[in-house]
Amino acid sequence: MTLMDMAKHMKSIILPEALEMYAINPILEGVSDEKSIRAGVLAFREFLHQLCGVLITDGDLYDYRKKVEDEHRSAAYANFPFIDNVKRLLLNIGIYGELTDDEQALICGNDIFNHKLSTVKNIDCLRFLTDCGISIDGIDLTQKKIKLLAVETVKISYSDNPTVLLGMKVMAIAEFKLREHRYHNILMRCDYRAIKTDESDVVFILKDIIKTLSDDVQNFVLQLHQLYQLHLDKGLKCAEKIWGSWIKVRYFRGKKEIWAVNTSVNRGLELTIKADNAHKYATEIEKLPLTLQEIIAMGHGCGRKRDTIGYCDAGCEGLRIPLDDSVLEIGDGINAWLDLELSCLRRK
Repeated sequence: MTLMDMAKHMKSIILPEALEMYAINPILEGVSDEKSIRAGVLAFREFLHQLCGVLITDGDLYDYRKKVEDEHRSAAYANFPFIDNVKRLLLNIGIYGELTDDEQALICGNDIFNHKLSTVKNIDCLRFLTDCGISIDGIDLTQKKIKLLAVETVKISYSDNPTVLLGMKVMAIAEFKLREHRYHNILMRCDYRAIKTDESDVVFILKDIIKTLSDDVQNFVLQLHQLYQLHLDKGLKCAEKIWGSWIKVRYFRGKKEIWAVNTSVNRGLELTIKADNAHKYATEIEKLPLTLQEIIAMGHGCGRKRDTIGYCDAGCEGLRIPLDDSVLEIGDGINAWLDLELSCLRRK
């Protein structure tokens, strides 16, 4: 997996353009008016697409990744520190930068730099942003030796569309103040839903995640979602979960996840199922497609604790079924399997 692969995935999980005139969270009062904020978010979204495009085209120039092939969901950013460093710089610019009265620039101090990083790595991030079209005044990036602590004022501007700066600030504030946890990725996904006053229907979130799939596979996933609707009376719930570049819509009861639709840079789009009651419908399993019988027989849970595995296979995330056209061949079986699993909830 290369930085270009990561950039393509980052681009794919940027939220689609908002179609509704959503109301803005009061926490952003004083930043700008609602109309301008929505325009800024839209402009920043387009900037992120451009940023990802630069990484996709010239990723080899910035690929300083650690030589780690960790498949864990939180590892993607850790394996590509340059992307994480750029994100932190954008976040700091948005949080600490002050918009000029005409909103044409952000005035910053040296607090935008990550002082845990070397000067070289900070400068690399600044130069990358200039490659993305951002102008940085107050630092001569052509110099070989730059003392960041001596920098008093940095002026950040974006002549192509200055509204980007407002959007950057809004998304940075949202990630700083509204994120659910450290890895809730609001800024780099331009997650405008985080600044809305009302919650988005989970079905729209699901549609955003699966938008790159074929129409038939999208319809299959949405049919699974409708299956979940039939079990609301048994306390089954549905919610989005974000962990860096790993996103899922999970269906759960209490703390127990039943199944989920996942997208990650390592595995793409897939369905994960945590079937804990298979022993209760063993006879019915024999009627399912052979492919599903083999998947169910593998079992899930910690690979190190499963005698047949003995090593980490991310089994704690459930049994995996790729969401590509091949899933249509076993679609009826998956529906039957989930119905069997969920029927066990009715007896509890």
